[in-house]
Formats: sequence, C-alpha cells, structure tokens
Amino acid sequence: MDKKEIIIKDKLEPKRLLKVALFDQEKTNTKPHKHNGYLELVYLSRTAGKHTIDTREILVKAPCLLVIRQDNVHFWELERPVEGYVVLLKSAFVESSLDQGFLKLIEQISDFDQIHLKDDASIYQLLALLAEEESPMIQEALFKAVLLKTLENLPKPELSLPRNNNLFDRFVELIGQSRPIVNHVAHYAELLNTSPQNLNASCKKRSGKTASEVLSEHILKEAQRLLLYTGKSISEIAYALGFSDKSHFSKYFKRNLGIRAKDFRMQQA
Repeated sequence: MDKKEIIIKDKLEPKRLLKVALFDQEKTNTKPHKHNGYLELVYLSRTAGKHTIDTREILVKAPCLLVIRQDNVHFWELERPVEGYVVLLKSAFVESSLDQGFLKLIEQISDFDQIHLKDDASIYQLLALLAEEESPMIQEALFKAVLLKTLENLPKPELSLPRNNNLFDRFVELIGQSRPIVNHVAHYAELLNTSPQNLNASCKKRSGKTASEVLSEHILKEAQRLLLYTGKSISEIAYALGFSDKSHFSKYFKRNLGIRAKDFRMQQA
C-alpha cells in the first residue's frame, strides 16, 4: 500500500451543517476513507452488497440505513442500481437545537452500523422533503422524524438508555480529534477542566469502563485503521499514537490484542 495517510473526504461546504442528496450512482464502489468532521447516514431503498467499517464487514440488504461515525474508516461495494439518500450532518447542527431530545436520537442511531427497515416508504418521503428544505427549523423537524421512524424498526431492548453525562461525550470527542493522541488520561482531564478521578467516574457510569480503558480502546482501533488502510511504517504509527518508540507500541498492541502489529497487517492483507 503506497499511501501514507487515510483519505479524508469533505462533502459539506464550510458553512453548511446539513446536506441531503440522492445517492450518487457513481459511488457504488468506494475506497477506504474517513469524513472530515461529520456523521453520514446512508438510506438505501434498493441495492445489496458489502460495507466495511474499520475491521467489520457488514452485508447490506435494502431497505436499510447505514451509519458512519466521524472517526470510522469505511468503504463499500454495492450492486447497481442503487436507490436512496445520503445525509451529512455536522455536530453543530445538533448543538444549535433547543431540543435536548435531538442529541439523544443521534446517540441512539450512532450505536448501530446498520438498521434494517421494515416499512421505509415514509422515510423515503421525509428525506425527499428534507433534500429540498432550506429552513433550519423545518430541517430539524423533518430530520427528527426520520430518526424516530428509523428507531421504530428496532426491538425495544436494543434502544440505548438516555445519555445525560456530557463529560463522557466530550472526552470521547476530544480523543477522537487529538493529533497525535496522548496516552495519558490526566492530559485530557486537564483539557476538560476536571480531575482524572471525576473523568474516570463519568466513564464508568456511562460505559462501564475506566477512562484508561476508553482511551486504550480508541488507540487500538486507530492503530488497526492505520495498519490496514495506510502504508505507514510501524514506527510512524507508534509516533502518531503517542508512543515513544516502536518497541513500546508493539508490546502494547500484542498485550491487548494477542497478535503483533506486523502480523495483524500481514493477516489482513
């Protein structure tokens, strides 16, 4: 693999917070890439194929909704013809809302890679209206309706519990934006104006994991992405992830995943 960096796509104009468009028939086969600071929802009413998110391979069968979070590396191979809509959403659109429930809907949707839809006709109609709408207030109302109709397709136990601990969300967002990543919880606690103990309690309450475990999980996922989708050397990856040297990173990777970084890359080739 020749490329040194993961491709980062930005399909949103600088000042635009929400964009809805028909699926582009030229994009049925894509290369691994990330998105520049936005959530992507892909509603598919007609197609089948394969969607890879990070290291997870998902079989696509319409009608369904694909969810691609900001930090995901993904690509797909879809059979033509493809019918559907693509929604691009910046976090600022949600943050500007006066409705606290809007964020909870986004969080619930974001827990899934794919949601199968039983009755998608109403979702298609709502997205068609949303694609033409320019008023932020009406956009929000229509988009919330899309999310609610989508979540109706999930068995009730699968719905996430309300998330009211904003410190955890800010921590996860912060480590996702860090370049390079700093492998110290105290560093992020200071940036969040809190103590490591308070941050740890927040993580335990929300995720059942310590702050160190949340940080480690992110580092390991990013390591796998860089090994799979870039030609960076293991030394370069170690530096990008905040390790002082290749040896320290290699031991960390092997201890947590049970396989050497070099072997992981070769195994996935």
